[in-house]
Amino acid sequence: MAEYEEMTVDKLKKKLAHEKEELEELEQERMYVLGQTGLHLPGATVKKYEADVGETKKRIKKIEEVLADKAG
Repeated sequence: MAEYEEMTVDKLKKKLAHEKEELEELEQERMYVLGQTGLHLPGATVKKYEADVGETKKRIKKIEEVLADKAG
């Protein structure tokens, strides 16, 4: 993700805040949808949430690494 390395520290911080907010929303949505009792969900729905959360966490980690490199 070379795009992050080209961003300024301020833009990286904004992007990080956005990604963390998105992760929180995804996790809340996941808990709501998967917590529905009596509602059968296909396994693909569960896997999609897991994949979305995983990808968002990867982006957050990468941004944090780039920010650490730029700070140090």
